[in-house]
Amino acid sequence: MPDPRSQRIDVGPFQLDPDAELQAWQAVASDGTSLPAGSWSDWVALAQRVLQIDTIWREREARGDAWDEGHAASGSVDAVNPYR
Repeated sequence: MPDPRSQRIDVGPFQLDPDAELQAWQAVASDGTSLPAGSWSDWVALAQRVLQIDTIWREREARGDAWDEGHAASGSVDAVNPYR
């Protein structure tokens, strides 16, 4: 299996290009603007943080949806959803 650290990673609005000489990855935006370079572990840490934030956001959305369902059942017109 080829080493994944030697292949470009395209993540939509930007891509990560490996730089073998520096053992780093250069992020390049879709408009060609260069972003900071980082090692493989830096980008993995960023991806893990993005996943953590996504989990928190989804949990908060679920709480807001549950609150909306409870509010609809109560029939109160003046309640404000604290999760929205």
